[in-house]
Amino acid sequence: MHRVPALLLPLAATLLLLGCAPEAGERAGRSVDRAAGRTGDALGGAARDTGAALNRAGNWVGDRVEPGRR
Repeated sequence: MHRVPALLLPLAATLLLLGCAPEAGERAGRSVDRAAGRTGDALGGAARDTGAALNRAGNWVGDRVEPGRR
């Protein structure tokens, strides 16, 4: 059994809706845009949080290796 790539399903649903009614296609497009924006925001927040955690960890290690460096 073949697995369908995750991005293919929303695209197929959007194309089906475009064939049904223009309004439905526009709504589907806005939904996809909102989902992409929210995903980008979530990934950006995760990247910032990860960077801050790595910075704190680096400072902690630096303080142990070279006390009084800051």
